[in-house]
Amino acid sequence: PGSRSPRPRPHARERPWGPGGLALRLLSLAPDCVDGFFRPGRCHPPSAKTFRVCSKRSRHPPKKYKISLVITRGMAEDAVGRRRASRSVPGTVTILFVCAMVLVLISGAFSPPVEMSSLSPARQAEIRHANIKNSLLAVCAAYLLYSAVQGPDTHMVRPHPAVWKVMHGLFVLYLLFLVFLLFQETNDARMVLKFISPDLGVELPERSYGEDCRIYTPNDPHSRFRILRETVFDEFFIGHILGWYGKAIALRDRRLLWAYSIAFELMELTFKHWLRNFNECWWDSWVLDVALCNFLGIYLGMMTVKFFEGRTYDWTGTSMPQTPAEGISGKVRQSIMLFTPASWDSYTWNPTSSPLRFFQCAFVVMLCLVFELNAFFLKYVLWIPPPHPLNHIRLALWFGIANISTREYYVFITDRKGMRLTKMGANAWLALAVALVEIMVTIKHGRGMFEAAWPRHVLWAWGIGAIGTVVWLIRWHLRLRSAKEIMKHE
Repeated sequence: PGSRSPRPRPHARERPWGPGGLALRLLSLAPDCVDGFFRPGRCHPPSAKTFRVCSKRSRHPPKKYKISLVITRGMAEDAVGRRRASRSVPGTVTILFVCAMVLVLISGAFSPPVEMSSLSPARQAEIRHANIKNSLLAVCAAYLLYSAVQGPDTHMVRPHPAVWKVMHGLFVLYLLFLVFLLFQETNDARMVLKFISPDLGVELPERSYGEDCRIYTPNDPHSRFRILRETVFDEFFIGHILGWYGKAIALRDRRLLWAYSIAFELMELTFKHWLRNFNECWWDSWVLDVALCNFLGIYLGMMTVKFFEGRTYDWTGTSMPQTPAEGISGKVRQSIMLFTPASWDSYTWNPTSSPLRFFQCAFVVMLCLVFELNAFFLKYVLWIPPPHPLNHIRLALWFGIANISTREYYVFITDRKGMRLTKMGANAWLALAVALVEIMVTIKHGRGMFEAAWPRHVLWAWGIGAIGTVVWLIRWHLRLRSAKEIMKHE
């Protein structure tokens, strides 16, 4: 730094092209001038929080021009990570042969065949049942191995990129399983789930939370606050807090999260004539759920994002690396960061910046609402009780894919090339596909189960809301267009 001598020109093979390579070259040429203004052969004192690379020509061609490129520290870190990853030896062929040998051993390819004719019918059925289960598990394991080795890369690199590739593979398997259920009859679909878990296949009694909305019950022999106590200690209470904590980490925008929270309560009011679980007391919906559980989950989730990020940036920037704190707090942070994304970027959704961005943000909220509603409709249609592990597995899969798919969708709608020239990420596409297939499964296997007529006040409320929203968007669009025309004439 501060040297005026020209730098040696890099060899053609080593010349970096693109932002990542250019960031690496800047770091290698001026490692101490992180925030400086860099020109070929010069490094001036720092004046901004970004690299700024400028190049001027005045001889050939005669027309002068200037090229300016801004590179943030986050881009440089990502480039360093990709360079390190490229230097590592993958060893995919070795993994292939090792796993092939393991597959040969556990499949019994060289074991003597079993004489099924000499066994009893019950024993034969038991062996076939075990072989089918083992075969399905082996198929899933083989595909997850392929996903770990050859799956699509994501921005999640901790604790290892293969973990998130396996998560993508698990979600693909979930999509294929839903498609399989879609082509079954309703009773057969329930029997498939019973094959996976023998305690399923039994019709569930639906619980209603709004039959008695009294908070204080003085004549109750068990407790004067029995209804309140049963509601608070319900299995959904802690799930609300944890669920909104995960949603806050995925969406990272308070306005979008609160719109999502209120919209879900409206969905409960809309569909409570079909699902008794949605029939809740007013204090349960708006006090315990929204004001307490959702608030705690959103607050803790946003505090987690702020803790790891340290600063809020626009979509063109990335989070700045923080110096690890010394002592116990620094060690705790480093341990937790093993299971966090490579960068904690804050999403500037700006739903009121333009009508198009409003639709893009509304689509995210709608997809989240579909995910929430599908959880209740699927367990009601396929007879899966709420505490069953299958519900927890589905939530874990959605939580694992939510952060990756939200990041990819955000990049898709904010890319400068535009949505028409930008390809949606594989995980965002997969999440959308799974949500659609879940709706198809609910519609097919729920035939005859949702015959209650829509309440008239619900239809009127949503009709007035839809008309008002459309009128507001049209006026907004016309106002923006007239403002552009005035600026053009000026």
